[in-house]
Amino acid sequence: GADPLKRAVPKRLHEISAENERSQSTGISELDRVLGGGIVKGSLILVSGEPGIGKSTILLQMCMKMKGLRILYVSGEESPRQIKLRADRVGEYPENLFILPETDISAVVARTEETAPDILVVDSIQTMYREDMTSAPGSVPQVRECTSELMRLAKANEIPTFVVSHVNKEGAIAGPKVMEHMVDAVLYFEGERSSDHRILRAIKNRFGSTNEIGVFEMTESGLREIPNPSELF
Repeated sequence: GADPLKRAVPKRLHEISAENERSQSTGISELDRVLGGGIVKGSLILVSGEPGIGKSTILLQMCMKMKGLRILYVSGEESPRQIKLRADRVGEYPENLFILPETDISAVVARTEETAPDILVVDSIQTMYREDMTSAPGSVPQVRECTSELMRLAKANEIPTFVVSHVNKEGAIAGPKVMEHMVDAVLYFEGERSSDHRILRAIKNRFGSTNEIGVFEMTESGLREIPNPSELF
């Protein structure tokens, strides 16, 4: 299966750069801060929160700000037309933002390898499935398998990958927390439905602290950063 050239090769420890291949800015400073400074190559980042809280919005805004990069946005939730309507409200989009409506994880992997994007977004893990498994999309085995496929894809091709995961009312990610140990960072997006304010925090982060928060306000044209949260509280 795997391309032999894609396999990892041993390196002398002293030849390995410790710079962590950081930091591609997301173009959203509140998001950069929560990530620990920006996006690390090959990292797998889970963006979790209740449905409708703004996870897709923040990732679409990130995609639209990262001009000059090839970005593949895989949507199992919304049609390309719905995404376009959402993007039109937010602003101008870059030339190389590709939308792929797909839920079959092996097709997602194949298309990603063809497109060779700089950034991959998968929205959402609950809609993805492996065809050879009998369980339903969103079930524990499917979520676990699809996440590990994305992890292999991210690491082998050094593509930073953002995965949207809905949290159900019990507060468990993807139902159970099956994905947390598999990913490099877990960002949790929260807010009261009654209020326009949203808070982004890392509950796990291999590349930075988990003490930073990002504060946003949901507006007609997407999320607005609030760099000085004292104006809120």
